[in-house]
Amino acid sequence: MDSKRIFVDPEIELEDGYFPNLYEIKIKSHDEELIGAILTPGGKGPHPTVILLHGFPGYEDNHDLAHSLRRCGLNVLIFHYRGCWGVGGEFTFSNCIEDVKESINFVTSEKNIKTFSIDKDNIFLVGHSMGGFLTLTNCLDERIKASVAISPYDFGLKGCVMKEDENELRDGIEMFSGAIDPLNNTDTMSLIREVIINGNKWSLLNKAEELSKKKVLITAATRDVVGPNKLHHIPLMREIYKYSKENVQEVYVDTDHSYSSKRVLLTKTIAEYIEKIYKQS
Repeated sequence: MDSKRIFVDPEIELEDGYFPNLYEIKIKSHDEELIGAILTPGGKGPHPTVILLHGFPGYEDNHDLAHSLRRCGLNVLIFHYRGCWGVGGEFTFSNCIEDVKESINFVTSEKNIKTFSIDKDNIFLVGHSMGGFLTLTNCLDERIKASVAISPYDFGLKGCVMKEDENELRDGIEMFSGAIDPLNNTDTMSLIREVIINGNKWSLLNKAEELSKKKVLITAATRDVVGPNKLHHIPLMREIYKYSKENVQEVYVDTDHSYSSKRVLLTKTIAEYIEKIYKQS
């Protein structure tokens, strides 16, 4: 892996047996198949592999990150969760959590390790917003080497505060209602009820001690109005650092929730972090 190759096209002949490629894939998750793709770099491998998780509902899917990380020498898996963007089944946050587990199973299966030349000892989770929440929820899996959570939106903590604060409830209803169109078999209030019921169980604050033991980079956007730092970032970092400051790093970026004005900086930050962890192995 070489993070300096982020924006450099590989010099590979078309006839090369290890030409970069994109493969359509389906991941079995319960009774449905998640639609996605795996981007492979040039070269023989085995390659470190990133599972890239999009947010809620996925208007920003961060595919620019997928191509950039692939140029650095990584496999990158992208996919849609159950019940969204044409994938069958019901969209729930619980299903999303399970779908990420199945994506980890996918990249660590012996068949796919061989097919896509995956370095099973270097699997990374990278997720934005809801994907960041899913990253921090699943990064405790021992098969994950390290993770990057981009402005993680703590749905568990949001559920807790919506239960007690009418302003937070109105904010949640407004946000969730704007995300319904790409989703199947759900509605705004069903999603609201789900996060309220699971608030304490899902809250990242309650996983702080475990998270403090994992290699994680958490980024925060200073101009974030979707997942304000005062709720979704500052309390989490404060709680994690109660246990340890050794493993979890934080980076602030002066931009909005989607990193609209800092895509290059975001890409470099992620690639350099993964490379540092990879080279430590």
